[in-house]
Amino acid sequence: MAQIGAVLARIEAGDAPPEHLKRMVLSLDMAENFRAFGSLCGRECQVLKFHHDIEGADMFPRIEAAGGGMFREIVAKLKAEHEVVHELIVRLDRAADALAKDPSETNFAEAAKTFRKLEEVVRSHFGYEETELAEAIGYYLGSI
Repeated sequence: MAQIGAVLARIEAGDAPPEHLKRMVLSLDMAENFRAFGSLCGRECQVLKFHHDIEGADMFPRIEAAGGGMFREIVAKLKAEHEVVHELIVRLDRAADALAKDPSETNFAEAAKTFRKLEEVVRSHFGYEETELAEAIGYYLGSI
């Protein structure tokens, strides 16, 4: 995410035109590694979905059961945030498609705004999760 943010910052600073976003993103080292797995946004979505699926199907239910309900509100908040992350990924995918079809400043601004919101939510989510559940994960789940 940091690499994509840096690319967006260059365009926002006027160091590169919006129509070069696709070429610039595809030239990132990270993109080279993910070409076999599909688009960069698609791969990011897969990673986040995998993370959320593991938590929703295994970690969260186990923590809720083992903690006697004391983590119920925390887990509920994290599950709700998963829905927000998913919606932002869908919006980013749409914005990226619109930008690829029409590399206008308006479409770039929308893609950049959506990416920044996704980045903010994901960082906040992981920070909250680590702060609130780090000890619970170690105590109730042991080594995963």
